[in-house]
Amino acid sequence: MSTIRVEALDRDDESVRDALGRLLPQLSANAPTLTADRLRSVVSEPSTHVVIARLDGTVVGVAVLVRCRTLCGSFGFIEDVVVDEAARGLGIGKRLTETLLARARADGLDHVDLTSRPARREANAMYLSLGFELRETNCYRCELG
Repeated sequence: MSTIRVEALDRDDESVRDALGRLLPQLSANAPTLTADRLRSVVSEPSTHVVIARLDGTVVGVAVLVRCRTLCGSFGFIEDVVVDEAARGLGIGKRLTETLLARARADGLDHVDLTSRPARREANAMYLSLGFELRETNCYRCELG
């Protein structure tokens, strides 16, 4: 029987960085190369909480909670949720997301948002099963670089 473990990532680790470097292109073809500086910057940022999933000791998933406090409240965004193609269907994405939702509750956040491409049918169904609601909104982006 396989063992799935979800844990916080709070430091740069070369083997984890290499695994994440293999995972992120599965999320986005435009994902930049994950450098040691970038990983250190993200995990040391007080507003972020990074979790990884291990399947029998091998890193097969990652997700990030970004916490925001504004004049109107406290909320979070779940970003960079990806599970290795070979490990999909085992509930790993759900475990990662549940872990981040528990952290958001513990941090006193009012709500958590996330986005997912419509083509990711299984992921979208999983988010709905966890209590997320599809919102009617426009999502805008302004490229700065």
